[in-house]
Amino acid sequence: MIYRHNQKVKPQDHVFILGDVVVCKEMEIEQCLAETVDHLNGHLHLILGNHDYKYIEDNAFFKRFESIDEAKLIKDQDRWIQLFHYPILRWYRKNKGAFHIYGHLHDEKKGKEAQWLRNEGYALNACVEVNNFMPCTLQELIINNQGIKDVPLDKNIKEKLFNIEG
Repeated sequence: MIYRHNQKVKPQDHVFILGDVVVCKEMEIEQCLAETVDHLNGHLHLILGNHDYKYIEDNAFFKRFESIDEAKLIKDQDRWIQLFHYPILRWYRKNKGAFHIYGHLHDEKKGKEAQWLRNEGYALNACVEVNNFMPCTLQELIINNQGIKDVPLDKNIKEKLFNIEG
């Protein structure tokens, strides 16, 4: 994963990691981070996942990220994107073409949440299992998520994102 990450991410790029950056015992956090996060290119921003909370008081964990947030609303060009570790039901400008990018579910296809998300065209799973174990742009997330969706992305948004016509 480190190799794939660095093949794609340049040192000046900003990368949002949607939680669970490492899973290890608290006493092993420094070593885990040194073996993984320390080798990743880019400006790393962490959205806390359920496995991250136990480390946030540890300076070794905190110092490796440019920012650490529980959730973040960003604007990428003219698109609003709500980042959160967990999938959520409502997000800012949901009904106006804004995206919600989440983690947590890995590649789960069963369960009520997974079934509900299949019909949410603008909710995108950023887990590595769905995205070829590498970081993705918004366009790549959309493409990678089409295989787990029952509804297509709105034609107008698709044209705008991919610079295509009709």
